[in-house]
Amino acid sequence: MEGNTRPRVLVVDDDASVRSLLRRVLADAGFVVECAADGPTALAALKGAAFEAAMVDLRLPGMDGLELAAAIARKCPDTAVVIGTGVTDVATAVRCLQAGIYDYLTKPFDVREVVARLTKALERRDRALGRRRHEQQLEDGARESSCAASRLLVGAIESLSSALEAKDEYTRGHSERVSGIATELARSLGERPEEVGRVRLAGRLHDIGKIGVRESVLGKPASLTEEERRQVQEHPVVGARILAPLLEDEQIVVMVRGHHEWYGGGGYPDGLHGSAIPLGARMLAVADAFDALTSDRPYRGPLTAEAALEVIRRGAGEQWQPTLVEALAERIEEAKRRGVEE
Repeated sequence: MEGNTRPRVLVVDDDASVRSLLRRVLADAGFVVECAADGPTALAALKGAAFEAAMVDLRLPGMDGLELAAAIARKCPDTAVVIGTGVTDVATAVRCLQAGIYDYLTKPFDVREVVARLTKALERRDRALGRRRHEQQLEDGARESSCAASRLLVGAIESLSSALEAKDEYTRGHSERVSGIATELARSLGERPEEVGRVRLAGRLHDIGKIGVRESVLGKPASLTEEERRQVQEHPVVGARILAPLLEDEQIVVMVRGHHEWYGGGGYPDGLHGSAIPLGARMLAVADAFDALTSDRPYRGPLTAEAALEVIRRGAGEQWQPTLVEALAERIEEAKRRGVEE
């Protein structure tokens, strides 16, 4: 957070007990807290003072939380808005993120998580303000149009990715690693630079649809129920739905939608197989599997690179494209040689 002043947070909730709890918890964590019970009161408070963040309940009397968030974005664009709600359905999460919300917390609140997530939202806000100042200087040099587009895309990507990683400690760094592996696969196949760039971005965003899945499901150490499995398997569709209005390049969206399709058929969400699956999605599938197998998970420890590769080789032709599996094997062997040489 910028400077040494205590950040000001506006808590908006029609439940007096929730307001009292959040006021005490956030004040103890070093925030200056003001509360409001509804949208008009909140807007009046924002008119009278600057707030770095607002924590807004989704269901408010009269003006609901998303309407209030939209009004805050218009009147106070430097205020980071975090939505809190007892509604946990996927559609609600999608609406919140498409509206540009910094984060989405489900009730009942874990107070430690509230402080951690609000702190992260303020850190992203500070980075966004820094980018905005820098890009304004570039725009002053006759680059206004291109920089504005870049700011929108980069800001949306960072906000979405950070919101997902805040939900699930096991996903932290996963998207970046998948992006890196898939990018190397694309380069090894001689893809054009613009296609490599699409794969890189799709890798960063491939799991963004998990934002609509409860934290308890993402981090569950035991087997998922059928309903929980269905929730998780919706994430490619939800991800594509979130990204479609943000990205002009439809190919990135279809890569995200298709990264759980199986090369031999039987994957989800569309049951595609072979060349009907976008090549970028096939690359993401291999990269995603390798990173998942070599990473710590709530239900098992990580495999070595060699053991993970063996698992993927056994699924070549059925789940993953064989030539991509071998390209991955070459990458692993090359990394091993570099390690020996160094």
